[in-house]
Amino acid sequence: MCEEQLYERYLPGYMNTNCEQERNRIWEQASAETIYQLSAELQRLRGSGADLISFVHPERSDGPVSAWPDLLSMDIVYWRKHRHWLMEPQNESETSQNSRLGTIGHNQVPENYINQYIGDDIRLFYNSCFVYGRLYSALHYILALAKRQLDRWAHSLYPYQLKMAPHHSANRTGPSVLNTPLPGGDALGSHASVKAYFHQQYTNWISEQYIEWMIVLNAQLNRQTAATYIHQYTDPNGVPCVDFICKNENTLRMIRPNHFVEDIQQMANSSGFLDHELQQIVARIEKQCRSLGW
Repeated sequence: MCEEQLYERYLPGYMNTNCEQERNRIWEQASAETIYQLSAELQRLRGSGADLISFVHPERSDGPVSAWPDLLSMDIVYWRKHRHWLMEPQNESETSQNSRLGTIGHNQVPENYINQYIGDDIRLFYNSCFVYGRLYSALHYILALAKRQLDRWAHSLYPYQLKMAPHHSANRTGPSVLNTPLPGGDALGSHASVKAYFHQQYTNWISEQYIEWMIVLNAQLNRQTAATYIHQYTDPNGVPCVDFICKNENTLRMIRPNHFVEDIQQMANSSGFLDHELQQIVARIEKQCRSLGW
């Protein structure tokens, strides 16, 4: 069954209209189970390799993902192609030469390379079940969670509401308690200004420091043994989802897209390592923030 027939089977009328608004209406009216079943059938046509895997982002891989020898080789080409902020621009001949499908040796990894697996959306069959997946490196997984925790911590420093304090008016014969915000004056306005200023300073500081944290953590992870981590869960609609997390460059080098699940499962470890690294980096950054008077 071709894609057009699948759409007609699960979403009648979807392929018969060129109106984007009408297509969106048909899609939104379908149940989550219908969309899941349609997506699973489409993946059988679009995926490749033993797990029928594919990346959602079209620029992630030129051609079938399974054509690449390993995840590291595929990512380095992607990194070079998009002229990442850690490297100098290339001319067209260099880009063409670096786009060839081939295994990247240990001595061929670019000096400034930092992987770009930041939670890329993938689709595949995992243990015979169609799942919505995300592919991370431990580097980006840890930093993303760390930033989320730090943002919550920073937000808690300046809550929305100020505590109210009793104020005794001197213009009345008896004391009258009024709800007066601390510390006095136009405190609510001052509080809002201070909060906005703090969060702007915090955001700027995080942006400036993020690259340094990334470089340090990347080097630290690359000195360790290869490992993978698998986090299975369901979304609010009950659809099966899986996060696949690769520890370092050696891990990426050992995972063949053509046998993605097999290679991931062979190196699977407990997520305790990720939790430990996360708490370590959060504590270290919080300490830096407090040293700045925050």
